[in-house]
Amino acid sequence: MQTEYSAGAYEFPASYGRRVVARFDGGRMSSDGGVILVKQVDDSLGFSRRFAACFRDERHPAFVEYRVEDLVRQRIMGLALGYEDLNDHDALRHDPVMGLASGRLSGGRANCAALAGKSTLNRLERSGQQADRYCRIIADHEALATLFVTLFMDQHERAPARIVLDVDATDDRIHGHQEGRAFHGYYGHNCYLPLYIFCGDHLLSATLRTADRDSGKEALADIRRIVEQIRSRWPRVRILVRGDSGFARDSLMTWCEDNHVDFLFGLAGNTRLYDRIASLSAEVRDEAATTGKAARGFASFDWITKDSWTRRRRVVAKAEWRHGNRYHRFIVTTLPQGMSDPRHLYEQIYCARGDMENRIKECQMDLFSDRTSSHTIRANQLRLWFSAAAYVLLTALQRLALGQTSLETATCGTIRARLLKIATRVTLSVRRIVLSMPDMFPCQHEFALAHARLRRLRQAI
Repeated sequence: MQTEYSAGAYEFPASYGRRVVARFDGGRMSSDGGVILVKQVDDSLGFSRRFAACFRDERHPAFVEYRVEDLVRQRIMGLALGYEDLNDHDALRHDPVMGLASGRLSGGRANCAALAGKSTLNRLERSGQQADRYCRIIADHEALATLFVTLFMDQHERAPARIVLDVDATDDRIHGHQEGRAFHGYYGHNCYLPLYIFCGDHLLSATLRTADRDSGKEALADIRRIVEQIRSRWPRVRILVRGDSGFARDSLMTWCEDNHVDFLFGLAGNTRLYDRIASLSAEVRDEAATTGKAARGFASFDWITKDSWTRRRRVVAKAEWRHGNRYHRFIVTTLPQGMSDPRHLYEQIYCARGDMENRIKECQMDLFSDRTSSHTIRANQLRLWFSAAAYVLLTALQRLALGQTSLETATCGTIRARLLKIATRVTLSVRRIVLSMPDMFPCQHEFALAHARLRRLRQAI
């Protein structure tokens, strides 16, 4: 049977005796209405403005259509909404809600869209250390690195007594022939090895590094920079640096000790360490054999390696036996004996560092920090910072506006799916911009509460 057909119409099986036809003809609509909340957070923190201030624009003013701040905000908002590819922006540049969130509803010239397309954004990301014919916007990497720490301190009304800096590296798999490509034996593929530093859920540093360099030794430069920046404003704050055994390097530990920074690092086991806790291990093994359940014991002692350490340090050992197997672990720390017993030090303080891995997963899986497909390390580092900026905005939204709601502990991906992805019709008039959202939207309560809290915050500034 012949049916009617028109271009752009999609037929589906009939339902309840009626034809089902889909068309993309809804007019000025968007699928991202909730991003207006992210814009409120951005305006309150001034984050995009401060991020854009870390760039030097050498374009001729007479030929500039999109300011650096416009480009930066557009890119960060796109990542927050789940659009990792620059190609997406060839359609998003016409999205009215995206334009509203980015501060541009129309182009300044004839035949110009409100927002930039993929080519303009690509030139922003691929800028080198000096302006050339094609890239005339230069990123100041040193300023961008310090911005994240500054924003972290700005969100505290008073200096905390103590902070914990969690440091960790992860693999960022490389599929092409990018600059710095190297094989990593542990991960078993070619990758970058970005280094992250967090304080709680605050991201302080995201540094792209090649896989052929020791993360433990490389971390010293970032930790030194962050500690010096924090202590320039909070001179009395106590700082604890926490990481796995990959960071138990003498150079890093010695610097921490010389600069009154505590550390708590995992320590790889070896024959000498196992022999040192042989009696404790035997006691725990006998207890596990007697009870038929897992058993563990702890010990603390001073230790020095044969040749890699320059001084003696406190080591805490966990001896554990489960199902006839040995699971011994060691940590090295500057925290004194009287501060905490070995069990508390290991189970409550050291093991808490595992939550940082969830933050890294959010950055990679929800905000695409592993999309480092540009040829140069410099361009890929900038991409990593754009993803970090999107993380900062979404976690700031959660911290400032979503407390005591169902999204209080949600991941960035869940916040995006439940609160930001709202079908919205945009109506423009002389005096108003009206965003019409579905009356059956399931997170209306969270949206209303977030709006009220951000409005109060805006009025208090």
